[in-house]
Amino acid sequence: MFKFRFRVISAVFGLGMVQPALAMEDLVLGRVELPTVLSATRLKQAPAEVPGSMTVLDRQLIRASGARDIPELLRLVPGMKIGYHLGNKSNVNYHGTNVTEARRLQVLVDGRSVYRPGLATVDWTDIPLAMEDIERIEVFRGPNTAAYGANALMGVINIISRDPRSTLGTRLKITTGNRGVQDLYGSHGTEVGNTHLRLSIFAKEDTGFDIDDYDREFRDDRRLNAFNLAGNTQLNGSQSLNWQVGAKEGTNQEDYDYEPMAPDQSLYNEDGSVPDFAYDRQIHAHYPPSDTSARDLFASARWTNDLSPTHSLQIKTYVQHMERLRDWRACDSPVVFSPELKAIFEVDPRLARRMNNYFRGERAIEVLERDFRNQPGLFEQAQAVIAQHNAIRDIGPTCWDLGQNLRESRFEVEIQDTLQLSDSLRSVFGSNVRYDRVASDTLFGGTVDNQTLQVFGNLEFRPHERWLLHAAGLWEDDQLIGDSFSPRLAVHFFLHPNHSLRAVYSEAVRSPDMYENNAYWTYTPTNLSGPPIASDEYYALAQGPGDLEQERMRSREIGYNGHIHQIGLSIDIKAFYDEISNMMSEPLQIKSFIPNNDNFARFTGAETQIDWQATRRDRLRLTYAYIDFVATRSLDQRLTARNSGSAAWLRQWPAGIESSLIYYGADKLNERRFERLDSRLAKRFGSTNRASMEIALTWQHRLDDEGLTWPENIHNTRNHYYLSAELSF
Repeated sequence: MFKFRFRVISAVFGLGMVQPALAMEDLVLGRVELPTVLSATRLKQAPAEVPGSMTVLDRQLIRASGARDIPELLRLVPGMKIGYHLGNKSNVNYHGTNVTEARRLQVLVDGRSVYRPGLATVDWTDIPLAMEDIERIEVFRGPNTAAYGANALMGVINIISRDPRSTLGTRLKITTGNRGVQDLYGSHGTEVGNTHLRLSIFAKEDTGFDIDDYDREFRDDRRLNAFNLAGNTQLNGSQSLNWQVGAKEGTNQEDYDYEPMAPDQSLYNEDGSVPDFAYDRQIHAHYPPSDTSARDLFASARWTNDLSPTHSLQIKTYVQHMERLRDWRACDSPVVFSPELKAIFEVDPRLARRMNNYFRGERAIEVLERDFRNQPGLFEQAQAVIAQHNAIRDIGPTCWDLGQNLRESRFEVEIQDTLQLSDSLRSVFGSNVRYDRVASDTLFGGTVDNQTLQVFGNLEFRPHERWLLHAAGLWEDDQLIGDSFSPRLAVHFFLHPNHSLRAVYSEAVRSPDMYENNAYWTYTPTNLSGPPIASDEYYALAQGPGDLEQERMRSREIGYNGHIHQIGLSIDIKAFYDEISNMMSEPLQIKSFIPNNDNFARFTGAETQIDWQATRRDRLRLTYAYIDFVATRSLDQRLTARNSGSAAWLRQWPAGIESSLIYYGADKLNERRFERLDSRLAKRFGSTNRASMEIALTWQHRLDDEGLTWPENIHNTRNHYYLSAELSF
């Protein structure tokens, strides 16, 4: 049913509108000025001139969605897959791949990368920018390493904040709802001399999912407090300085995040009873939380000098620091510090996992012996490990302090020169230097540093009014990986000034993150209690190989982009063929960490997005993506839905009333269907130049009855609602 809905709607409403669009455009004399996008090539461009597919989520869409978080808002982007590991951990991937890791999107906030260099991910909850301060989000759907370097392998998300000049005055907002939603926001904008300022302070909290698939309470609450100070200083008639500083602190709840080598046997008894052994009783009772305390701070500045109407120079820089602090106490059998178990792990980590299966009661001793048939000498050591564990069953476990703290710092400076060389040729060239450092005694055995140099350029040539050619490339030298070059070529044929056909070929890379290539994850025992240990070396070690190569992507795209000014209709359609080789698909885990470049994925399909301002009060929007995929690693097949999309109706009623109705659907996200209907109803009171108030109710209703991404991600009710009140003066 889902597949039928979207294919029919897309075919009729999308492809069927192309020819009428061209006919109506004949009535237009001259070129119609359209909103420009900034993130595709670093040049300001009309949508029909972009060498690829763009989605722009403007301020009206952001408000109408009622979304409290950016990942929920990105469901409006065709081909974007949103998954959840916990209520406070979301995963955003374009076209899918791994269900727990988001490694292949570059995410920018006003040009500042929030893609973490240490763990190749984005902490969406911890971005110190309030939803209320976002002007728009530009999403380049496809590889864009040619403009933004490695890690823009499958796309770029640029979150653009509101200009302080447009947010003068005071705004106060409170949001409350079920699932523990309690949000506060306040901002004040003012003008001081030649500088416009906005200070925003906000807080957010909720309780995440309710229960897991065993009807146990899900421990995934989140809480954050943050501030953001943004300024725009006009230095003189041609020079301006945009700057921001911000910080965030918060806590994300997590259950006990340590898997014992010898777990509590009562977990595997049919009656669930706790055995008489002291070891099992104490392990059974030891489940302390391993919450993450998050602290982020940043400062950024962008100086722009418009040397002439056709020549602009820009220098930007930023510094940021992230801390993810986790301290708790682990308990396990002292065999995890046994030289015999360590020797088994060093020969074959899979045999150590078999030992874990044995201690779980999932393997008989005879089966375990067969596992070691190719290593008979090691089986004697396995028997010694079993004897060591049995000797302490009446005593209890060994416990120690476990700190899994991680600190990441980044500094970057970039220069960019934009020049209109002639009426038919313009360019942007530039270079940047970035320095990254990660520090963690547990995950990296200390610190790892990296320095990256990029040189980029983009040429746009119009030999004829119907033709537009693009050539772009970026050379990058990564201190830990080596150098690479990513090109892009594109050609546009304009059927009319606002209707173009495009063909794009691009190559892109993703560098291994520091964890994949340079991890040194093990546990050092401190503050020990319980039975003595034979060694202070933990048996397992996740060590990066240090010689991983970059992932490489080749992408082909053909598409159409058109806008009918008279009826406010915009259409974008693309067909794509993408191949990723040298893929790194291994999960980040201590007990079985074997990163390699052995995997491959291919994505083929089509996407469309249609945005129609049907009347002065009605806006209709449709997105659809069909993806056919092949992946050699099963993990990379789990978050790719073959059919997905959204349909939205936004309406402005008389008397200051606004409504929105949005449907989201995907036929398979980690083997689970997702369908949801969101609605928002808002009423504005006393709308004057001095003061106004808005009351808004947002309601989300799940149309399916499955766990969100994972079977344990369950809410007690299909309905989620929250009420907000906002005062502006």
